[in-house]
Amino acid sequence: MTIRRARAQDVSIIQALLQDTWKDAYGDHLSQETLDEVYKNWQSIDFLNKQVQNPEVYFPIAVENDRIVGLATTRLTENIITLFRLYVLPTSQRKGIGQLLLEDVMSHYPDARRMQLHVETFNPKGLAFYNKNGFKEIKREQEKVGNETIEQILMEKEML
Repeated sequence: MTIRRARAQDVSIIQALLQDTWKDAYGDHLSQETLDEVYKNWQSIDFLNKQVQNPEVYFPIAVENDRIVGLATTRLTENIITLFRLYVLPTSQRKGIGQLLLEDVMSHYPDARRMQLHVETFNPKGLAFYNKNGFKEIKREQEKVGNETIEQILMEKEML
């Protein structure tokens, strides 16, 4: 298993991984129309290319046997890491890959004081993972995704 920064040639595989993980994590709770809207706007080749090429976005990927099996996207602002994504292929979950990605992100920003993220209330695997890693609920927020409104939990972990 290796963790490396995503490159432009990885984007189509990253897009497929995101669609697989979103369908697995949210397919029971969000309509296909909403999933398609997410794929079109937040997981398009163009959007992902911009993130991969943006030096302010840290975009590590986990590679196992020449196959991308997980990813994260982050940004540091005022010593706070914002974790936008941390996804592992459903067939590769529960093998420590998410943990490796989270640790990689934390080591990438050694001066960070806190890490924040949003997790959907109907994502029990995500909630359990972040709770296990010391994240605490700060507040709950509503976000419009496609034609649906979902409840998210803003979570935070102190780093120093």
